[in-house]
Amino acid sequence: MGFLNPIFLLGILAAAVPLIIHLWRRHQAKTVDFSSLMFLLAAHRQNVRRIQLKHLLILLLRVLIIVLIALALARPLLKNRFAFAGGRTKTSVVIILDNSYSMGYQGIRGDRFEIAKGMALEIAQSLQRGDSASVILMSDIPDPLFLKLTKDLNQVREAIRRSQISYRATLVPPSLEMAHDILEASNDPNKEIYLISDFNRNGWARWNRAPNRSGARIFLLPLDDEVTDNISIEEVRASNQLIGLGLPIELGITIGNHSDAAMADTILTLFIDEQKRRSINPQAGAGESVALTFTHQFESPGTHTGYLELTADRLPIDDRRYFVLDAYGQIRVLCVGDQTMYLALALNPTAQGQPNTGSSFLPATASLEALEDLTLTEYDILILADVPAFSARAQQQLQAFMRAGKSVIYFVGDGVDTANYNAFADWLPAGVEQPIIWKPPATLSNYKADSPIFEVFKGEDFGGQYAPQFYRGLELKPAGDAEVVAQLSDGTPFLIKRPINRGLAVLFNVSAAQLDASSLLVNQNFLPLLQQVVLYTKAVQSSHRRNLIVGEPYTANYRWSGATTTQITRLGDTTQSSETRSLIEEGSLTFNGTDAPGIYQVEGQGRDTLLKDFFAVNVDATESKLQPIPIQEAAERIGAQTEVISESEALEQTLNTYRVGVEIWSELLLIALILMLVEGILSNRESAIADDSVPSPN
Repeated sequence: MGFLNPIFLLGILAAAVPLIIHLWRRHQAKTVDFSSLMFLLAAHRQNVRRIQLKHLLILLLRVLIIVLIALALARPLLKNRFAFAGGRTKTSVVIILDNSYSMGYQGIRGDRFEIAKGMALEIAQSLQRGDSASVILMSDIPDPLFLKLTKDLNQVREAIRRSQISYRATLVPPSLEMAHDILEASNDPNKEIYLISDFNRNGWARWNRAPNRSGARIFLLPLDDEVTDNISIEEVRASNQLIGLGLPIELGITIGNHSDAAMADTILTLFIDEQKRRSINPQAGAGESVALTFTHQFESPGTHTGYLELTADRLPIDDRRYFVLDAYGQIRVLCVGDQTMYLALALNPTAQGQPNTGSSFLPATASLEALEDLTLTEYDILILADVPAFSARAQQQLQAFMRAGKSVIYFVGDGVDTANYNAFADWLPAGVEQPIIWKPPATLSNYKADSPIFEVFKGEDFGGQYAPQFYRGLELKPAGDAEVVAQLSDGTPFLIKRPINRGLAVLFNVSAAQLDASSLLVNQNFLPLLQQVVLYTKAVQSSHRRNLIVGEPYTANYRWSGATTTQITRLGDTTQSSETRSLIEEGSLTFNGTDAPGIYQVEGQGRDTLLKDFFAVNVDATESKLQPIPIQEAAERIGAQTEVISESEALEQTLNTYRVGVEIWSELLLIALILMLVEGILSNRESAIADDSVPSPN
C-alpha cells in the first residue's frame, strides 16, 4: 500500500481526542452513598457493565471514524500484491526518446532510431483511457513534443511516428529534468518515465547524479547488446591560421576507428571547391586514431569550402566533415613615409622591376604629406614608416580609416616626436617615451608562439648567429587594453597590438628605414614577419568563426557590405530552403539555425557591394564513439527505483503489472459514514436511557 497524500496521515493523531475526553469525564465522576437505594446496587450491577461496554464501543467508533477520515484524505493506494486490488490506476507517462545522431546506427536488426520509435509506440499503446502522456526527444538539448501531459493518446502516438533523428550529441540530465518537471504537475497516482536509448557513454559524461524529484518509477529500455563498429572523421585543421596565396598549407585530419577490428577497404577523399583533390587509404588498428596530412595550395583569394569523406559505414552521419578556409590575397597595403623601400620589397618582391601580381599583397607608397589628401577607402591596411609626427589632418585620416574597421601598422624609430605621438595615444597601442641604446645589442627572445603571427617560425629562427639584433629603440608604455606579442631580451616591448573599433593597431619598436638601428630589415625573418602581421591584421577585419558544431550560433559582422538583410542557405539541401536574417545595428548577424551539418552560404546586397560568405557546420565527434554505459550504472545515477526492461520482454504485459492497483479513499469515507450513523444511533439511545432513569419529582 502507498499513500498519495501522506501528509494527511498526521490527522490520525486526532483520534486521541475522544479517548482523552472519555478519560477526563471518568475522572470527574463522584460516588455518593444513598442508603435508601443501596438495595438497587446489586440489581443494576449487570446493567452498569452493559452500559460501560456500550461507552467503550461508542469511544471505539469515534476513534475509528477519525482514523478512517485521515486515511481517506491521505489517498491510500493498494498495489498489485493485494489479490483483491485488481483495478488499474491512472497513469502519467513521459517517454524520453533518444534522437541523437548515434541512434542512426544501422545495426543487424535495422535502424536503431526506428527500433526505438517502435518501443515508444508500444508504451503509448499500453496506456488506457484516462491516462496521460508526453514525449521528449533527447539529444544535448530536450525537445518536448508536448510541453504538458495530454490525454489525447492518439496524438501522442502520431507525434512518435513523425519524430526524426537529429544531428546532435547526447546529454541525459536536461531531458530527465524536464520529464520530472512535467510529472510534478500531475495528480495521478502512478507516474512513469521511460528512457529509450542506446546509452552511449558520451551522454553520461561530465555529470554525476540526477535526483528523482517527481518520485516517478523510471524505466530504462536499452536497444540491444550488439557490438558496434564505426569509423569517423574526428577533426580537420589547417596548419596555418593565416593562409596566403601560393603558399602550401597542410590539412591535418584525425580518423577514429571505434571498432574491434582494424580498418579495411576504407577510402578517405578530399574535396575543395567542389573538386576532388586526393584520395588515400588510411590504416588504423582496433580502437585507434590515426593522424593524416593533405597538402594544398590556394591560387585565388577569398573563402574556400571543402570536405573530407570516408567510405560509408553503419553510421553514415559522421563519415563526412566540412571546412571553410580563408585565403588572403591581393591585400592592398599603403606604405606611408619617406623611406618605404624595405617595406614594399618585403610585401611584394619584384622580378625584373615588376611587381609580382601573384602575391598576396599589393603594396603602394605615399609620403606623409600625400596621406593628408588621399582617399583611403581603396586600401585595406596602412603601414606608417618612421613618421616623425602627425598633423591634424593626418590624424583625422587615420581615425576615419580605423573607424571603418581597417588596421594600421606603426614602425617607430628614435627620431619620432614623443609629445606628438602621446597626444595621439588613444589611437596607438602604446605611449612613446625616451630612446634606448642597447649595448650589447638586444635580441627577440620572448614572443607568443601560439599567436598566428609567429605560427610559421621555429624556435631557433630568432636565436643563434643569424638572429636579428637591435641597437636603438624606444621605451614604450602599453595601453591598458593592448597586448604585448613579443619582447626583446631586456623585457622591452617589441611588438604590441591593440583592438580599436573593429580594426587593429600594431606597433613595431624598430625603425623601418635605418639600418644602423637594427639588422631586422636585412634579416631573413623580416619578410615572413611583416607578411604574417599584414595577414593577421587583415584576418582581424573579417574575423569570425567559420567552422562550427551543430547547434552553435553563427555570428559575424558585415558592416562593410552595407547590406541590411542576408539570405542563409545550406548548400546541397534538397529542399532548397533558406532563411532571411536582418542585420542589426552595426551590421551584426546572429544565426541559430545550425541544426544540420554542411556548408552554409550567406548572401546579401549592399548599396555598392555584393555580400557572399560561407561557414561550415559539423557534428560533435564525441558522439561517434559508440561505447555504451553499463545499464546498472546508469540506473544508479538517475534513481534508486529504476527498472531495466530488456527488449526481449513482452513490454506491454510487463508495464501493466506495475499499473495494477486501486485507490480506496472513497471506500474508507463510506465506512466512516456508516460508523458515524451507528455511533449516532448508539449515542442517542444512550441519552434516552439516561433520561428515563432519572426519577420523577412526583
